[in-house]
Amino acid sequence: MGKILAILHRLGPGLITASLVLGPGSVVSASRAGAQTGYSLVWVLVVAGFLMASYTAMGARLGCALEQTVLGYVARRKGRWLAVLAGLSAFLVTAGFQFGNNLGVAFASHGLTGTPLWLWPPVFTCVSIVFLFGARRLYPWVERVMMALVGVMIVAFVANLFWTKLEMPDLLKGFLPRLPKAGLRIGSALTATTFSAVAAFYQAYLVQAKGWTRKELATAIQDAWIGIAVLCTITAVILFGSAESLYGSGRDFEDAGELAGQLKGLLGPVANLIFCLGLGAASFSSFVVNALVGGHLLADGLGVDSRIDGRLTKLLAAAVMVVGCTVALATFQLRQGTTTSLLVAQASTLVAAPLCAIVLFWLTCSLEPMGELRNRFGSIVLGLAGLVVILGIDLLGLLHLCRILG
Repeated sequence: MGKILAILHRLGPGLITASLVLGPGSVVSASRAGAQTGYSLVWVLVVAGFLMASYTAMGARLGCALEQTVLGYVARRKGRWLAVLAGLSAFLVTAGFQFGNNLGVAFASHGLTGTPLWLWPPVFTCVSIVFLFGARRLYPWVERVMMALVGVMIVAFVANLFWTKLEMPDLLKGFLPRLPKAGLRIGSALTATTFSAVAAFYQAYLVQAKGWTRKELATAIQDAWIGIAVLCTITAVILFGSAESLYGSGRDFEDAGELAGQLKGLLGPVANLIFCLGLGAASFSSFVVNALVGGHLLADGLGVDSRIDGRLTKLLAAAVMVVGCTVALATFQLRQGTTTSLLVAQASTLVAAPLCAIVLFWLTCSLEPMGELRNRFGSIVLGLAGLVVILGIDLLGLLHLCRILG
């Protein structure tokens, strides 16, 4: 037990990044992958996870190497305009998708308590804002809460396998690359919700908030890989459960609420309650950190306040939460607002994802500021592969956006 606690004490930024990425979108995309393709896209999750771990490790090395914030350094080297663009696009992405976190906690809380959906977005928003401004030292509290929520997710989603079981021969076949019907669309969604360039970019900030420098480089890299391994393990468990319970049923769903309803009918109320517990943990973990990422990057991009505990960072994070709550309430009460929010988020992602990936890859390849910590051959190959994947997903997203806009 003592060894486990010692390991957990050494971790933090990687698990926070895992909790940021693993939100309602990840739960739905992994579930849809299992429901529509069975185990056929397990290999996609492995590739996406490997790329995410590589970029997160780049972020960890950058955080250890820099003596100032990332966007502060970018502004000094390339101009304030680039720092502002990166910060603003990240802010718009987090604000656009925050309503999905609100929907996630609402559906999870409704499934656990039976109370109205509209009640929970303002409740969780208020609790989160109090948490933001009430914590004197924000990072240690975020780390502790995210570790607890990751633990809840592991227990809840693994427990669901008690009802669904596993077909090992089919699972092992899923590691062989193949693209079933509709696999490109579903696989790109699974990749996008696993390989987040913005989250990997923010890893540098989390490492600096942890207080790690070049002396803690090995710990920072280990933490990054462990955090993404946890992310991929939980995502895989969700995919496995959906492949066993929903594949071949012909059922489809657009959000976590429809998914929970279907699982309740198939697996029973107890399994649904456990699933909602995991969904709630996933939603609330992303709820807090997602807003913090948007607020922190925009504040640093503007060059006003680069501290995670800075007042402007917290105010901007609170703004992300209020926007998400407002759109969620509009969705529940007026049956409108969802499409607009998704369009804003998707359009912002088309800028933020490649921009963060390119800046992170460029900086970690540079002799200044990295020195001996700069990317070597293996990291360069993986970095280029990651850029190709992100640009490919961007192209698919742009085509989808064009279809929506007519």
